[in-house]
Parts: sequence; C-alpha cells; structure tokens
Amino acid sequence: MALFLASHWEDGWTVIEINGELDTTTAHQLRDFVTDVTGRHKHLNLIADLSELTYADVDGLRTLMSLRALLHEDQGELRLVCPEGRVSRILRTSKITRAMPSYPTLTAALAPPRSVPADRTGGAVP
Repeated sequence: MALFLASHWEDGWTVIEINGELDTTTAHQLRDFVTDVTGRHKHLNLIADLSELTYADVDGLRTLMSLRALLHEDQGELRLVCPEGRVSRILRTSKITRAMPSYPTLTAALAPPRSVPADRTGGAVP
C-alpha cells in the first residue's frame, strides 16, 4: 500500500497528515518528507496526524521515534493525533505513547498543555 503525505501550518505547528501504511517499504518516505520540512525550520513543533493511517509496523514506529529525537535535538516537539482504533492500539502496545503525547483529535493536539495540575476529580488544584 502507498503512503500519502501532506503538510500545513496551524496555530504555530506544522501538521503532517499521514495516510496509508507506515511500514518497512514506506517509512523512508515519511523520514524524507519530515527531513525536508524540518530542514527549513529550527525549533519546529510538529504534529503527526495519524487519523488516516491504516497500519504501522516496527519500522514505521522506529521512524516516528527517530523523528521525535530529531525534533528534540533542535528544541522542537512531536505530538501524535491518533483516534481510537487499530493504530492507536499498536502505539499503546509498543509504548510509544509514553515517549510522546498522543491525542484523539487535531484540535486536542493543538491545545496548549495544561499548566495547572488537575486533582483526581478533574477539577483544578488551587
């Protein structure tokens, strides 16, 4: 299966839409695409929108981790958009979601992180 990639800017983030299968045969396409985008920008904050990704294998996951490291070296951040489904289960099982934040929607990923910790009932702690 093919991998389709597109990018746009939104609220100070570069959003890369990833559609198709991210596997051994396509992982290099994502790496090259992101390298091209990041090569022109420093301190890049990137959101990988995996909403239309249908499959990811170990090479695809390894590529996401290497992109995270690349961005981190340059003081950037990588967030993932991954609604509930097959790919989100793969990410959780591989524990990638422990290494980088994952959100169910692009809107949630674009939101700034909460600066006030929440208590167990969901309310803000004074």
